[in-house]
Amino acid sequence: MAAERPPQYIAIAFDNCTELERWQEWSDFAANMNRDGDRVHFTFFVSGVNFIADPNKAIYQPPHERRGYSRINFGGPLEDVRSRVIVMNELRQRGHDIASHAVGHFDGRHWSAADWKREFDAFDQAFSHAAANNGLPADAGFNFPLADIVGFRAPYLETSPGLYAVMNAGRFRYHTNGDAESDAWPVKENNLWRFSLANIRVAGMRRKTLSMDYNFLVAQSMGVDNPKHRDLFRQQMLDTYLDYFKGNYTGNRAPLHIGHHFTDYQRGAYREALKTFARAICALPEVRCVSYRALADILDKQNPETLAAWQKGDFPHAEMPKIDPGVLTSEAPVAAAAPKGR
Repeated sequence: MAAERPPQYIAIAFDNCTELERWQEWSDFAANMNRDGDRVHFTFFVSGVNFIADPNKAIYQPPHERRGYSRINFGGPLEDVRSRVIVMNELRQRGHDIASHAVGHFDGRHWSAADWKREFDAFDQAFSHAAANNGLPADAGFNFPLADIVGFRAPYLETSPGLYAVMNAGRFRYHTNGDAESDAWPVKENNLWRFSLANIRVAGMRRKTLSMDYNFLVAQSMGVDNPKHRDLFRQQMLDTYLDYFKGNYTGNRAPLHIGHHFTDYQRGAYREALKTFARAICALPEVRCVSYRALADILDKQNPETLAAWQKGDFPHAEMPKIDPGVLTSEAPVAAAAPKGR
């Protein structure tokens, strides 16, 4: 065999990270998972409007739109912005990844490079001056530098040639704007890692969808919450993610990519399914649930021969590990396991 078997990397990320309740919930969840081991780190693709309180929305000038307009909510009251920054600082300090989701959540498929540059500059301004923009004390801003934000996911996953002209200028190390088959390894293009959501078959259905909660919402119920089938949809998502995991773990070990939102689709069914999946899988042997920033670091350390062997599956394959059935049917925390490195 050409290489040693790689770990099964799993990247779990969130978009539209506005709701304070969800920030605290996922922060607590990760802290509990990592209480006696290094099991899971998330990536949060954050919109710049989250750092701008409602009374100060005129700070933002989007491309081709009126000043102070956004497709999603601004940051709310001043104290909400302050609380959001506090929890983001804590998460970054604990090794999670804070990445960019632009500012106003616009569809940029027709934007020029100048438009994208304006949007990224607006994000940088909102981040770097979060305290001053909102009349907060100087120590109420971010305690990590803008340079730590090295990843990008485009709103609606819509891109244009102008976007890559700006991204390739050195602002970022990775993006997650595309889609690929479930067993596709990441590729590096113009010094940017492309981490793509996966086209996966929904358990119990003939159709495929992207490995993102909103796409499940469309596939299962045409984009509308359906309380009558909430439990079915939760189980379907969990089974789909488990099938995705089993295929890659026993196959070519391509990283898993899972994207969720803070929006509580299907009345929390998808959130419950993701928690159950993480509890069941992230403590298994040879599994590393890592942030996208960490995944880029890991891949950058490999030589070209090793990466080529991984992409071809040219290594000893593994059998599927045993999953505790109790974890799959319970919301209780996973049992303690020995700490493991990356």
